Amino acid sequence: MTSRQVQSRTAFALGKSKTAFAFGLVGLSGLVVNQALFWVFTELASFWISIAAIVATQGSTIWNFILTDRLVYPGKDLTTRWYHRFLKSWTTNNASLILRVPLLLLLAQWMGPHWANLTTLLALFALRFWISDRFIWGSKQLVAEVTGEPVERPSKADVLIEMKSNEWGPHMALNMRSRKHAKRYFYDVHGLVAIASEVDLPELQYFAVTEFSRKPDITIRRGYVGHRRMISRVQATMSPGLFVYREHLGSIGANFRVDLDNRINVIVSPLLASSKHVVYTNVIEALLRFVLVNKGYMLLHSATVQLGDQTIMLSAQTDTGKTGTILRLLQEHPDNSGFLSDDMTIVNGKGEALCFPKPLTISSHTLRAVNTKVLTLPQRAMLAVQSRIHSKDGRQFALLLARLNIPIIAINAVTQILVPPPKFMIHRLVPTVTYLDHGVVSRIFVIGRGDPREELMPYEEAVQTLLANTEDAYGFPPFSIMERAITLRPRKLHKGKKQGIVKLRTRERAILKEFLGNMPVTRLHSPNFGWADIIHERVLNPAPSAPEPGVPTTRTFEPKVRIVRDNEGADQPDLPAPALERPKPALERPGART
Repeated sequence: MTSRQVQSRTAFALGKSKTAFAFGLVGLSGLVVNQALFWVFTELASFWISIAAIVATQGSTIWNFILTDRLVYPGKDLTTRWYHRFLKSWTTNNASLILRVPLLLLLAQWMGPHWANLTTLLALFALRFWISDRFIWGSKQLVAEVTGEPVERPSKADVLIEMKSNEWGPHMALNMRSRKHAKRYFYDVHGLVAIASEVDLPELQYFAVTEFSRKPDITIRRGYVGHRRMISRVQATMSPGLFVYREHLGSIGANFRVDLDNRINVIVSPLLASSKHVVYTNVIEALLRFVLVNKGYMLLHSATVQLGDQTIMLSAQTDTGKTGTILRLLQEHPDNSGFLSDDMTIVNGKGEALCFPKPLTISSHTLRAVNTKVLTLPQRAMLAVQSRIHSKDGRQFALLLARLNIPIIAINAVTQILVPPPKFMIHRLVPTVTYLDHGVVSRIFVIGRGDPREELMPYEEAVQTLLANTEDAYGFPPFSIMERAITLRPRKLHKGKKQGIVKLRTRERAILKEFLGNMPVTRLHSPNFGWADIIHERVLNPAPSAPEPGVPTTRTFEPKVRIVRDNEGADQPDLPAPALERPKPALERPGART
């Protein structure tokens, strides 16, 4: 190392020490503010100490941010706007409450609430300084200014770094070691897609099997992806047959890697692997969608049930009331109904639908459609918290955070570990339900809220609506960037020329258009959540003469008043699929019939 480099690094170390000292002084003043607010809320307002700690943190966060931004980092070449820095600072301080509050409650039993609050603040000071200095105010720019070293400027999450195979070098530090003797889970989706996973996937429990002899189409492993050290920005990198997603927390966080060369191999980092719902929803289902397209099927976001001798589908926008409608139909007509799916249905161009019975995500409002005694009292009490966090508003807030430079997948994973989503298989909610493996769809209802209206949708409008509803189910990161890297070989995933995402999407649209064919798609609006009554009447007691498909016809009706609210996500019409032989699922399915 030259004398100039030594001087530069010495100057940098001195500058860093001054920054840490200034940050410490601001932090000390923030401790005073936090302690004062904590005293006010505990002694004068008589708040619980956990609530007082949360409220006091909001005040000290604002205080610390203003002083840090104006005094500790004045005049720095900051690349972010002040409100971006504030939001990241606020997120960091509130995320630390996950550690602080339990520690506070524990220490308060020995040293009193005020000393316990001060102790927890001091314990987390170093971590907060490191995060603030590295990721909020970006002092890596200061390193370049002092030492003359280049500044790495990774791309934002919505911009892929495209690399050739020979450029995929050791700088990525991809460590794919998996645990020895790891337990494996096996899923066979109607004989179409075989999945072997080191992560339990509850959404696929209906398709769980003991094992299969053929090679899996999708393999999921636990491992380490990316550098151990943390990075300052989300990075999504693609090279031929490979996609890597990395976030701020390094290889222990929510990184994952997808190999698409010969079949599909997915490696998920430890934190992501611990959140099985996020692994499936954010990574696996997107891959499963296009593997099915590659095999001539489409995964439509919709609900599918059988009423009488007809198989019908329901499609709806987010937070409309589809799940409550399905539950009512099954609960009120147990001897004349069957269940295929609530969220996704596998369909083909012949008008056939294969079941895809994932656990239903419910809310307190949805539960009104069934006997509330099917859940225990603690489950019903917890449901109020779960449905609030995993509601439409919660998802919209998460999507807003996803636009910022924060580890959104890691935050989502931690949230779902601490507060699991309220998911239940349909037979837990409606014990009399009958599972069906397949059916031929006779009609589709697109339900919505508004003035009473019933009309047939034109063919092209129906295609666009169902495609839009499907896309709505894949709005959370990193799907929008990962899909650009998806390339699949048409023949058993390992033979033939690769098809890119454009061809796969074109094929998906063709499957849907062929499926709809002459199938009637009815738009059904109701102001009072009465779709279940109307659908039952239209299917089991149809009018003497039905209008021709594709010819818009409007009529009004007076639906029976029964309010069933639903916080679930958007749905889409599903397509029936042929009966296929497959291994018997490990899940016990009461009353299952084909």
